[in-house]
Amino acid sequence: MSSFAADAGPATAGGEADAAAAVTAAPAATAGGAAADAASATDAAAGAAAPAADGAEGKEEVKDTDQKVKELTSKDYYFDSYAHFGIHEEMLKDEVRTNSYMNAILQNGHKFKGKTVLDVGCGTGILSMFASKAGAKLVIGVDCSSIIEQAQEIIDANGFSDKVKLIRGKVEDLAKTGLTDLQGNPVEKVDIIISEWMGYFLLYESMLDTVIVARDRWLVKDGLILPDKCTL
Repeated sequence: MSSFAADAGPATAGGEADAAAAVTAAPAATAGGAAADAASATDAAAGAAAPAADGAEGKEEVKDTDQKVKELTSKDYYFDSYAHFGIHEEMLKDEVRTNSYMNAILQNGHKFKGKTVLDVGCGTGILSMFASKAGAKLVIGVDCSSIIEQAQEIIDANGFSDKVKLIRGKVEDLAKTGLTDLQGNPVEKVDIIISEWMGYFLLYESMLDTVIVARDRWLVKDGLILPDKCTL
């Protein structure tokens, strides 16, 4: 069995710093009591004006944030959810899932040898590395989530940077602009598409539509999709 080293990123300190602030107030005897009261009233008025100004700025910030949230689409939320390590850790620790993909790819090395492979929704790049290990000439991994930045580190750490090209973006957009290899040359067609497109009850993640877009745009005639069939 091949092993792959994955860097989970820097650890964070678990301790929390406690802060305590003591405020004491003591009345002071002054000769000019009336004058002191007037000064206090002026200070109080100035103090009240400052929060009012801060409140106005705060409302503007909230309005801007609300507008940005309205502009986000369900796809934005979807891709953002895959930027977190937790969901990828959960999938990688699913030994049945991960070993099934590994065995399906590595035990069919004769189908991958010398081929160009497209990994749709590559995540941490585990399937891309399996495909490269199986003998693929070039593997292009595509993911719209920022997890692809960590995937690049994992690819580099495992010695696949000369065979695996990672691209951040949506397949639907790349279908218009095109794919490129490690040298920046256009890639018109791929021989194999691999993708972990199945979610809960197979269809939850709605990635099948994206795989079909990739198939119609790049897959050669009689090319392979892995997996290409399932039973619900």
